[in-house]
Amino acid sequence: MTGAILKVMVLGLVRDRGAFAMAFLLPPLIFVIFAAIFSGTSGDEMRLKVALFNAVGSQQSQTLEEALREEPTLRLHETAFESEAAVRAAVLSGDADVGLVVRGDLLGESDEAPILVVADAGRSMTGPILAGQVQRLIARNLPAVAMQRSLPAVEELAGGLSAEQRARLDAGLSAMEEGEDKDRDAGTSLVSIETLTGRSGGVTVSYYAGAVAIMFLLFSAMQGAATLIEERSSGIIDRVAVGPAGTDVIVLAKFLFLSIQGILQVSLIFLVAWLAYGVNVPGSFVPWAFTTVLAAAAAAGLALAMASACVSRQQANTISSFLVLVASAVGGSMVPRFMMPPWLQDLGWFTPNAWAIEAYQGALWRGAPLTALLPSFWPLAVAALLGLAAALALSRYRLKIG
Repeated sequence: MTGAILKVMVLGLVRDRGAFAMAFLLPPLIFVIFAAIFSGTSGDEMRLKVALFNAVGSQQSQTLEEALREEPTLRLHETAFESEAAVRAAVLSGDADVGLVVRGDLLGESDEAPILVVADAGRSMTGPILAGQVQRLIARNLPAVAMQRSLPAVEELAGGLSAEQRARLDAGLSAMEEGEDKDRDAGTSLVSIETLTGRSGGVTVSYYAGAVAIMFLLFSAMQGAATLIEERSSGIIDRVAVGPAGTDVIVLAKFLFLSIQGILQVSLIFLVAWLAYGVNVPGSFVPWAFTTVLAAAAAAGLALAMASACVSRQQANTISSFLVLVASAVGGSMVPRFMMPPWLQDLGWFTPNAWAIEAYQGALWRGAPLTALLPSFWPLAVAALLGLAAALALSRYRLKIG
């Protein structure tokens, strides 16, 4: 009897493609995504996008810039930035992961570090990472610069250098400049880090408020849209379809309901974020409201398209869980996208999660106006319209073949 039951369960699993995929395809796929993310954070695949402004143009700074371009763990922004303000704007807008400004002579003496790393508080770990990379490149490619910057501190500790010691030191630095001694250790304090702050509340809180909002928008919309299948199976759609509006009235009504449900759901999440964590939702209410409406509509449209394509509620539940989990992992709802390798970041733009999170971050953290958020709005609007159009077309088709 045990063997018979086991056989029945195995056959049921093999015949149910959705359950089979959830059991054996989704786990390794999620593992691959997270392995790519977390191996990238500790390996060579985490390639930070760097906004560079070289205000000096000296031989040493040009050598450093060339070393940065050849460094496989970094990507220099294709834009030629012409001021520190432009670098800060690129970092704060999310156009670059981190900024680098060469603002002083690397060999000169000054109270401030000649190299400034600019990081956003939401990606604060990018600052120390880039600072470490820059110091490593200087030690490897410009050892004389690193040694020269350390000399005042060494001289102060030693109580001053004699003329002979000074001459030998100058000769050694000249040899390092000429590349004859690049293996010497050269600790330095050439780099300082500036962390940019946003408008209000913790940046991590505002990020995950948006990330969680779009993930649960998709989950709830998928569950709500599955009622379309039940009504199709019970014959309700057939009875409504005899009217002049056909099946369209049902799909449109469900789209409206799911959108309103999503808006209320997201409002509760951000109400908690505002009251408990100080995220300034009232201060950016209009951009936040546009983002919420478009994100809810996109989730509703995509959910209805999926439900219209499925033949049973069980199939819809399986596929929706699969799609939402993968989209949330790739789109940044689980791990910030800047920690992902470049190919996974590019893949994330095919999910509504990435666009919704970017819009919420722009509205709440950066205080961006509506016009600045348009690049994030239109993909959500297109997803909503395409999803709704597909749901209408598939519902009509199923009515004909039914």
